[in-house]
Amino acid sequence: MTAKTMLLSCVFAATATHSFAQVADVQQYWTSASESKAMNVIADAFKAKGGTWIDSPSADYDSTIAAATSRIVGGEPPSAVLMTPNGAMLDLAEGGILRSLNDLRDAEGWQASLAPLIYERVTVDGDMVALPLGVHADNWIWYNTAIFDEVGIEEPTTIDELFAAADAIQGASYTAFAVGGEPWQELYILTDMILSLGGPAYWNEIMVERDDAALQDPLLVTAFEYFRKVSDYVDAGSTGRSWNQTTNIVITQEAAMQFMGDWAKGEFLAAGQTPGKEFGCFLMPSDKPAYAAVTDVFVFPEIDDDEQIAGQDLLARTVMDPEIEVQVAAVKGSVPARTDVDLSGLDICATRGAQALATPGVAVASTYDALPGDLNGQLIDMATQFWTDPDMTAEEGAAALRDVLAD
Repeated sequence: MTAKTMLLSCVFAATATHSFAQVADVQQYWTSASESKAMNVIADAFKAKGGTWIDSPSADYDSTIAAATSRIVGGEPPSAVLMTPNGAMLDLAEGGILRSLNDLRDAEGWQASLAPLIYERVTVDGDMVALPLGVHADNWIWYNTAIFDEVGIEEPTTIDELFAAADAIQGASYTAFAVGGEPWQELYILTDMILSLGGPAYWNEIMVERDDAALQDPLLVTAFEYFRKVSDYVDAGSTGRSWNQTTNIVITQEAAMQFMGDWAKGEFLAAGQTPGKEFGCFLMPSDKPAYAAVTDVFVFPEIDDDEQIAGQDLLARTVMDPEIEVQVAAVKGSVPARTDVDLSGLDICATRGAQALATPGVAVASTYDALPGDLNGQLIDMATQFWTDPDMTAEEGAAALRDVLAD
């Protein structure tokens, strides 16, 4: 063996060893049945490519951010953190804590493969700092088809038809709306009403631009009136119930409908049900259709360990693999973030979502994506205050919302 051959053999061996030691320590909060399946899709694909996966689960989003922050401050950052592209991500990026993915973006052509709204959400000051795992919308309504068939109703196309359906369902001794007791669930109902009444253009005025004149529009009072009306159809077991437990009472035919993002679809699928058969879906009815996008992302903290840097690269390419995106969407209920994937195998609900996301002017950033973390928290508190205080008027609710959002 020549000296040159020996050198090349050593380089190859070192590269192979380095590739094998690609480690990803992932701080994440996907713990429901469908969420766990989705994370396993990513983990299994990562391991199949030679990576070593270290799972660091937390109970929920806030716990994940707290744990990741503590680890970063302590000098032992995770390789990747699951989050949404909101104020917390912006703070981390502006603090120089997150790795820029521009090199991978340019090498792989990722910018061109993403819908403009999604690319905007994962970019800070020109740097791509996050990778989308999939896109949800939080303004879906899920329903039990057996109850709809028994009562003789079809998918509503207006808010008035929605409440007419609720009256018919309640008259048949079913719970019309399954609502859980987590405060963010209550906010989603309110924002559904605002989006339905105002449409995407108005939504952007109050949630993105936070325009004072738009916040004075009387349609906000009407939205709070509808929000209050929903409580007339809710079962007594609502208090304290989680979102997935709430989905289950639609699955088991105890309730007819649920206001919830399309992660709920994953729970129906995990229960062995089929879209368009045992359950159905429609975006909140409106003459101004909207798709309130919620994006799940991985961010990658700056890190010194070579094995974890290599693991970040491998995980990034795994997440952005078109086939993996479709597989994640299939079990979690999301829509692929990439616009160049094969959508032919998507179910009826995912197809509706993908079509809405691709329609110009329909997709908007949900409150979680549009607002800084502190404002989002204040908005949740405000919605819960209104929901739990029957003496609070719709006018007072609209005023409270203005107080939160006004610049």
